[in-house]
Amino acid sequence: MKEKTLKNANLWFYLLSMGCIMVQLLFVSHQFNKFMDNEWLSHTTLGDKAMLVLNSFADALFLLIPLVLLPPKWRKWSWIVIWLVTLWCLAQFLYMPTYRDLMPLSSFFMTENMGGTLMTSILGAIKPRILEVLLPPVVLYAIYRKWLKKPIEKVQQPSKQRLLLALAAIAGFIAIKIGTTAIHQNDNDEPTTFSQQFTDDYCVMWTRQGNYMNLNGAVPYVIYGALTSIFDTKSLSDEEKQQVEQYLDVQPHYYDNKFATAQGKNVILLVVESLNSWAVNMQIGGTDVAPTLKALCSDSTCLVSLTMKSQVKNGRSSDGIFMYNTGLLPLNTKVVANSYSNASYPTLCKALGNYDTFYACCDEPSLWNVKNMAKTYGYSSFYCKDDIREAIKQNNYLLDKTLLEEVTQIIPERKQPFLALVATAGMHHPFDEAMEPATWVMNSAEYTEEVRCYLERVNAFDTALANFITQLKRQGIYDNTMIVIVSDHNEMVDDSPQGRPAIDKDGDNCVMLIINSGQAGRIGGPIGQIDIYPTLLDLLGLNSQSWKGLGCSVLRDDITSVATAPMMSAGSSPLISRQQEAWRISDLIITSRWFNAK
Repeated sequence: MKEKTLKNANLWFYLLSMGCIMVQLLFVSHQFNKFMDNEWLSHTTLGDKAMLVLNSFADALFLLIPLVLLPPKWRKWSWIVIWLVTLWCLAQFLYMPTYRDLMPLSSFFMTENMGGTLMTSILGAIKPRILEVLLPPVVLYAIYRKWLKKPIEKVQQPSKQRLLLALAAIAGFIAIKIGTTAIHQNDNDEPTTFSQQFTDDYCVMWTRQGNYMNLNGAVPYVIYGALTSIFDTKSLSDEEKQQVEQYLDVQPHYYDNKFATAQGKNVILLVVESLNSWAVNMQIGGTDVAPTLKALCSDSTCLVSLTMKSQVKNGRSSDGIFMYNTGLLPLNTKVVANSYSNASYPTLCKALGNYDTFYACCDEPSLWNVKNMAKTYGYSSFYCKDDIREAIKQNNYLLDKTLLEEVTQIIPERKQPFLALVATAGMHHPFDEAMEPATWVMNSAEYTEEVRCYLERVNAFDTALANFITQLKRQGIYDNTMIVIVSDHNEMVDDSPQGRPAIDKDGDNCVMLIINSGQAGRIGGPIGQIDIYPTLLDLLGLNSQSWKGLGCSVLRDDITSVATAPMMSAGSSPLISRQQEAWRISDLIITSRWFNAK
């Protein structure tokens, strides 16, 4: 038996390596599908499961071509492939809890993000489940070292045989890809040719990049990501240019200022980290968690929507800020702040012209390229964590309290009218550590610990907001300032409410609250983050601007629908098809650097 094992050592190692990679990739797909739908296993068809297995088998065939092709004495270098696959799978396991998607290839090179807030979030995502991707290669390596390494190096294998085996692996990979293409042809939104699985932009039609891997496998997904990263500037065909121009031609072209009730006022655009609308009316023990927000949302003089849908993608907070400043939608396959920070965009800053402008946040200036993006948007000054680090320390690391207090110190130094973009970070994922000292929210026994941890941070922001408004009133600035409070994105969106009341079943509603605009009312139907930009132009009397974004002013139109992704929508109205088309148009505008030539 021992002699037989030694003789077949190469075969054993190949089969075990195939199994190792297949198990790792299937665990990644399983984890993604669980984040998308906790009950996915119970209603996923046998065909869907077979597709996942078939794709992982094809991926393993392709990835192990070096193992087949290398001479036995060099075969140890094939471990580089196995460990690279392991690192890729591990990165996905750490990325998915926060982003609910696969990590795009371009994000692997954003090393400047690896620190501060994001690093805390990543560390908080480390759970026992990472053993699912770590154990297979560790066990394989132990078997290899104990029984297979020496016999593999001793057994000779002719180069012709190795080449034939490699060609057989490639042929098997291509055969499976052609076979899955035939299966996909039943759906017009899926790839219909072999090449589309690697190079076609059809995948932007999906809500998540993980769907791309489900359909085509990890290798096509990585190849697609590499191609879109390398060729980040797209030359539009004449037909595509015409499509963009035709879409923009039928955008709202109103020029009157009948809703310009905030014209000439200061503007504070307060972009709040992870503020879910369901948190606004939460109570613990009969006490409001967010009394300031609740009171403002009930104020008859404010313009309110608690049904604004999140439209961010892999750039998360940076995507939200991008939409509010430009009126463009984010990219599905890349992060705008990383790949297109040096492009030209019409922005709120530029539309306001002679306003004094500044951007304040409590993140590192390199996080999501925030400092460069502030310059791209047109903000004349930028304040970040480096500027307020000592104040953060003195405030026991209460980020939102510190940031808003610092902004009240900055404002009197600025010329009026001013535009201030303030981006908070105190409610950032993960929600696994109580504040110190623990507050009355965390000391409660209501809800789960994770929900209480999140609500504790909501309460801390709400208190900081109350103090911020009080200080603005003391400075005599409040009455002449329009304050726009918007969520950067939603959070805690699992199907399971995790102990919270079913106020918002899906957890995907964000907050839009506009104070001192001169307009008031509650918007009942769903709107999108993309609708904020044209609404602000409307309020500020900036309708002379030719660019009004790809959304609709909530003051002009009866907005009752939103496209949260190219193929996903909420609400109902004749606008839905146009709102869905806006994703493709925005993608063409950004990737072609449309405004550079304007």
